[in-house]
Amino acid sequence: MVATKDVSMEPTVRGLNEDLTEAAKEFEEQHKKDLEKVKEMELEEYKIRGDDEEWDQVLKKAGSTAVVSIKSDKKRKWEGENVVTSNAPGKQRKEMKHGKFKKNKDKHGKFGKKA
Repeated sequence: MVATKDVSMEPTVRGLNEDLTEAAKEFEEQHKKDLEKVKEMELEEYKIRGDDEEWDQVLKKAGSTAVVSIKSDKKRKWEGENVVTSNAPGKQRKEMKHGKFKKNKDKHGKFGKKA
């Protein structure tokens, strides 16, 4: 047979509404602090370029396409843009290194092993 325990319950000091109101105030204060932190951050590099008129034109042309783009006035920065190599005597050519596709022999492979 299972032994029974005597449990004595007493009412709480505060009501449920009071507890919820206090929790809501704490949440609002924390939310304001977090919002101020976000406002202080430097987020200019993530800015979406183009005005409403440009986006309207692009979206009308795109239809149901998932990817759209707007031309930017910014020039892209390429790694080693001004690197000059000479493979043949008297001839020089620019070597363009694209940062995303540049291979590095010292890096580890897909599963942490040396590539």
